[in-house]
Amino acid sequence: MLVFPAMQGEKRMKEGYIRRWLAPLVQESLAVRRVVYLNGARQCGKTTLVRELPLAGADRRSLDEELSLYAAKSDPVGFVARTGPGPKVVDEIQKAKELLPAIKLVVDADRSPGQYLLTGSSDLRFAVAVRDSLAGRMKTIRLRTLAEAELRGKQARFLDAAFQGEFAQPETKADKTDLVRTAFRGGYPELLPFPERERRDWYRGYVDDLLLKDVRDVTEIRRLDVLRRVAEFLAARTGKFFSDAELGTVCGLSRPVVQNYIGALEALYLFERVPAWTKTDYAKAGKRDKWYACDPGLVPNLLGWREPEARDDPDRSGKLLETWVHHELAVRADLGGWNLYQYRDAEKREIDFLVEDGEGALLGVEVKAGATVRSDDFRHLAWFRDRISSGSFTGIVLHTGSNVARFGKGLFAVPMTTFFDT
Repeated sequence: MLVFPAMQGEKRMKEGYIRRWLAPLVQESLAVRRVVYLNGARQCGKTTLVRELPLAGADRRSLDEELSLYAAKSDPVGFVARTGPGPKVVDEIQKAKELLPAIKLVVDADRSPGQYLLTGSSDLRFAVAVRDSLAGRMKTIRLRTLAEAELRGKQARFLDAAFQGEFAQPETKADKTDLVRTAFRGGYPELLPFPERERRDWYRGYVDDLLLKDVRDVTEIRRLDVLRRVAEFLAARTGKFFSDAELGTVCGLSRPVVQNYIGALEALYLFERVPAWTKTDYAKAGKRDKWYACDPGLVPNLLGWREPEARDDPDRSGKLLETWVHHELAVRADLGGWNLYQYRDAEKREIDFLVEDGEGALLGVEVKAGATVRSDDFRHLAWFRDRISSGSFTGIVLHTGSNVARFGKGLFAVPMTTFFDT
């Protein structure tokens, strides 16, 4: 059986820094772009990634430090002035948005690459009082929490292989219990050695801190108790379709306020939308977004689930493992510029995920929280392949068993544990 995930993570941490898949992309971007912005959820590893980059002559500042924050707000122009040959590194840029116009002045006068490396724990598109996005001057890169193969020091080969229809038997042996345990743990680096109770307390404190403190960087929401109810609503419906009206009824909010609250949670990287794939003239294709928790561990720990009950409850295990698969796909899609969608139509044909490459080829992914796969599990994938897809299409059903199997032209049953190795 699989090594207990927390112990696996603790072992890797003791061996040294976990090399992040995005590190080469950050380095390459600094070589050609004036400003690089590395963003992502708090505690996902941005500062550690940047600290490990070989940035000769870098001037590093963190706006989590009170003195640096005061200096940035008091004298933005002086704060962003570069004092050496390396880049100016500023952590948590969203805390002093006054720095952005000052950085713009510098990079407009000097177009050389690698001048600024910024990190932030919120999406600046949503942030309060941001008047200048540095459009055309800045490359934004999203760092997510750890993928399982990334934690294990493996290469991100899953999507490349999947688009070629090449699936090897997974090296790692695991069952549904192991997969649920992995999803419960989530991907925040700090949590890797934590036992279940400490992990649950950490998640709750983490969400409380974001909603009480960091939310002020992205919105002027005052009803923080209601914002938490919205977060719990989204966690309970991860991977499910719902309407603004439904959420508004549950939480007592109007539609514009609902959108503002959801936007705040999205900006803090707690939840994210997966848009509908609509590149078809099929009139019955749906256009509604679907929402997922950005880190799978957020769902059970925020809602107070226990591992055995979640494993044995089909609805809970289905939502949890689908959220974990979303995270694993999203991490890899970010690396190669793939786009992630989902599909549902008026005839209730649904495909959990569609991954599109730059040339229009599609990978359809269905998630099944069981070990037995039958031909009927491929009916929507086969229909989409034959009726909707106009180019290369591969369809897979991810399951909790251990074997790869072919189910017709371009259709495969693939163990979820493939994500542990690729």
